[in-house]
Amino acid sequence: MRLTERRVPLWRHPVLAPGYAAAIAFGAVALASVVVTPDEGAAGTKEKVTVTVTSASAADAGLLTGLTVQVRDDETVLATGPTDAEGRWSQDVTAGDHEVCVVAAAGPVRLAGSNPASACARERMSADRTTELTVERVQVVAETTDDDHPLPSGGKVTIRLGRQALKGGALDQTGRLTPSELPLNAEVCLDPPAGWRLAGTETDGQQCRAVTNPAADVLFRLEAS
Repeated sequence: MRLTERRVPLWRHPVLAPGYAAAIAFGAVALASVVVTPDEGAAGTKEKVTVTVTSASAADAGLLTGLTVQVRDDETVLATGPTDAEGRWSQDVTAGDHEVCVVAAAGPVRLAGSNPASACARERMSADRTTELTVERVQVVAETTDDDHPLPSGGKVTIRLGRQALKGGALDQTGRLTPSELPLNAEVCLDPPAGWRLAGTETDGQQCRAVTNPAADVLFRLEAS
């Protein structure tokens, strides 16, 4: 009985295998090249969309100077630019659902009422509707557990990012400090004012908080020591 010699597949041939591998790699690159960004792949034509930003408090009217609006799809920035003196911004963007973010030169802000706190919101954007956003400042806040005591003021706040010291200051008469910057992973520390300590502790020394959400207030709850 004659046995038929088993042939090795061409893609496994020691001479031809490199050529097949190169062809497969070329095909993979060609396929990857057709993947488009969200803006390129969005359906429809671009329309001039408008965003108006207002401040949650009359005392924060200065926030409207130096605001920047960004329109994003995931990590892709589709459009960005400063608002005018009245907090108004317009650019051509493909109509649809986009993430709209606000950045302020005066310091960290968030969208009023956002939960969890955020400087961005998902909005449906088109030329026939205006996206309206309200912003408020992010603050370092000291609260008291005893309503019979006045709000603590005068405590020293220090802010660090790694070894870099950022601008801090003292709590005002309402127990608040408005930082000029509050980056993610920064550390905010409070030296309580005289006669106060962090609630639930036995020490009146410095206490620190890590910034896990730059759009959220950094809260310290104090009690009389």
